[in-house]
Amino acid sequence: MARTQQQRREETVARLLDAGIDTIVEVGYARASASVIARRAKVSDGALFRHFPTMSDFMAATAHEVARRQLELGSKLVAQIPAEQPPLHAVLTILRDIAGSDTNTVWHELLVAARTDEKLRGTLQTVLAEYVENIYETAKSAPGAEQIPDDALAVVLAVVLNTFDGAAIVRRVLPQPELEDARIDLLAELFSRR
Repeated sequence: MARTQQQRREETVARLLDAGIDTIVEVGYARASASVIARRAKVSDGALFRHFPTMSDFMAATAHEVARRQLELGSKLVAQIPAEQPPLHAVLTILRDIAGSDTNTVWHELLVAARTDEKLRGTLQTVLAEYVENIYETAKSAPGAEQIPDDALAVVLAVVLNTFDGAAIVRRVLPQPELEDARIDLLAELFSRR
């Protein structure tokens, strides 16, 4: 059966987003031009701009896709935590691993670029605010969250995410494997105190 125009459009957009993510992971935001991304997606250079008015709009859509994938992966991994495993420790490990993933590198690249690119910063603010809210909503129902008072959960989550994101950025230049598990143990101990 022939694909509809809508199906072809969705497939092209999906290929462009995949190519955008893969390109940023491989060569960084600064070298992720429309032509490099289009070539990787096996579409014409103009195809990207038929679907996204500007590169900032495309990068916002790329960030949105990264957020969607990471939330989906995090939810899946949390659901698979064995009953006998301490839940807070397990959730912290999942957050650390997602923060250190290649996919999260896209967020790191985009956020650093947005520091000096006002247009990109404007388009990412909405996506990032939505992502943070979705992480918070997901975290409220995660095992171990009941150990953290409701009024402190947003702060705890920010501390954990910023810690793991910072460690992920440094890890690429100066790996410190001796700190990986110790960091989780310390955070779990701190957050389980009342």
